Amino acid sequence: MNEQTGNVQGEHGATEQQPNVLIIMVDQMRWDLLSCAGHPVCRTPVLDGLAARGLRFANFYSAAPICTPARYSVFNGRHVPVHEGSWNGLPTRDGEVFLPSIMQHYGYATAIAGKLHFDPVEESFGFDDFRTFRAEGPTPERGYEAYLKSKYGELNRDRIEEGTCPWPNDPHGRGVGLFADPPEDLDTPWITRQTLEALDLLEQTGKPWFLFASYHDPHSPFVEPEPYYSMYDRGSISLPDIPPEIGTLRRDARGSQEVNHLIDDPAMLREITAIYYAATTHVDHDIGIVLAELDRRGLTDNTIIMFMSDHGDMMGDHGRMYKQAMYEGAVHVPLIVQAPEHVYPALTRGRVVDEITGHVDIVPTVLDLCGLPVPEGVQGKSLASLCAGNSKAWPNEAFSWMLGVPYTRQEAYMLGTKRMLRTPEYKLIDYGADFQTRWELFDMVEDPAEMRNLADDRAHASVLQSLASRLDAWEAEEPPLIQIPGMATPSYAYLSEERRKEFNAAWDAGLRRQARWRWPAT
Repeated sequence: MNEQTGNVQGEHGATEQQPNVLIIMVDQMRWDLLSCAGHPVCRTPVLDGLAARGLRFANFYSAAPICTPARYSVFNGRHVPVHEGSWNGLPTRDGEVFLPSIMQHYGYATAIAGKLHFDPVEESFGFDDFRTFRAEGPTPERGYEAYLKSKYGELNRDRIEEGTCPWPNDPHGRGVGLFADPPEDLDTPWITRQTLEALDLLEQTGKPWFLFASYHDPHSPFVEPEPYYSMYDRGSISLPDIPPEIGTLRRDARGSQEVNHLIDDPAMLREITAIYYAATTHVDHDIGIVLAELDRRGLTDNTIIMFMSDHGDMMGDHGRMYKQAMYEGAVHVPLIVQAPEHVYPALTRGRVVDEITGHVDIVPTVLDLCGLPVPEGVQGKSLASLCAGNSKAWPNEAFSWMLGVPYTRQEAYMLGTKRMLRTPEYKLIDYGADFQTRWELFDMVEDPAEMRNLADDRAHASVLQSLASRLDAWEAEEPPLIQIPGMATPSYAYLSEERRKEFNAAWDAGLRRQARWRWPAT
């Protein structure tokens, strides 16, 4: 028996009373977009309600401010330097296993509806039912891309209403406008429909279930149908100050990554931000459809619900856009947890948890709340103690790691390899010895907007040294591979040497294309 939850394990851990698990993930949503977190403009009534019935983790951090590495860490509880799935399009090292496979082993039926973004794309990664955003998994014919192709005959078509895109010759602006197709053909409602269909199949199995509903929005491109497109008054949106040097940096940028991750046009940023809010409210609405269906089926009282994002979006902070930065906009993300009374009676409803937590804590939390053993090799810790208000032994630190794209320029805003340590008082960012600015140290109590770098301040030299030593110790950790007694090795866990060489070659070729490519001057 799990002493905290009271769940009794059966032959492989699962029983008829085992709780179901619904993980809802959105893509590229900042931590501060929730209206219950104090956002003055963006409205998220459904997620506000979920937080009122559960807990909101106010200081939850992404394992990597880029999609695939962060998602790997969410599903195996290990940091990026350990699982080594360090970039979009790259698999993890051999031997890594993921939460859906573990839940399968313990008797759960599993399903995904939406974006996974794992490689190799043909693998199921432990999901019995696979209906995903891109052409991946064992049943790509059930994915969103296949849906669009069957309806419209092609994928690479302009889905923006003519005349609603003011900046067709800019890498940001060209993806902004009114959605031209019927609203039901946007990915958000499609993923909602797939989630409900997956729920039907899961219930038919008669087993406890694990469902991953993964929305692509509010990720770019910034395109929404009405009424969402016009939902937010552009004039009501305040913008961060854009540093004066960003315009010059963007004009001199080399490669698509450099151009895409800088913004210097306030009018464009205001339009993008309005639609970013709209996409968030749209996803919030559709999450409400899923939660209402759980209620209608009488499943809410036996379902653990988690809401989170894989990473955030800079949205003009520091003159930056999108992800791949260790600043708060990209690496600080939302987390809400709701657990049924019988699963975790100690959970204090409506409380905000201020302790620092991260993606690697999801696997141990799910297993713990389901009464299942947390295997050796998981680097995160179960959030159950924090859910009960007990933070005595909590480490209160978060790490993030990203393998960057090497460029010839050496400014710190560029995309080099980065490490980040967040403590209650400070954040330390390490860009590596090759950069002109190696360290950024911020006092997160006095300077939460990260505007004053204290790395060269003699009064903070001991702080920097202590945090840098902790970063080194963290990155040197070598936990064993996760092994579940009696669990068969998943097919995705080991790749042939030839297959791995193919991934590496494709990644190298992609880097060369990005470094050469430059957006044409207008």
